[in-house]
Amino acid sequence: MTAPRPIGALRHRLTLERSSLAADGTLQWAVVGIVFAALDPVGASEAEAGEALAGRVSHRLEIRWRDDVTSRDRLRLGARVFRIVATHDLDERRARLVIRAEEENR
Repeated sequence: MTAPRPIGALRHRLTLERSSLAADGTLQWAVVGIVFAALDPVGASEAEAGEALAGRVSHRLEIRWRDDVTSRDRLRLGARVFRIVATHDLDERRARLVIRAEEENR
């Protein structure tokens, strides 16, 4: 079990966005709220995207507990967008939520 990070480590102010389908079938994003997170890159890889290679960086984020964050959501930090891959309760006490995310290409 990993101990929660000190509250001062939650220094990145991110926008939590939720997806929905518009009437025309396009995906749109709506702001759900603001969260403060500790943000740590944990890995990088390359994958084929069409005829080129695209870089992919995975991150571990830690926020205060929220029970409404799912893999249908994303986080935004300025122009950076983090697609949520998975979430889990850090210590089963509903104090902190750990988010595994991949940064989308810019």
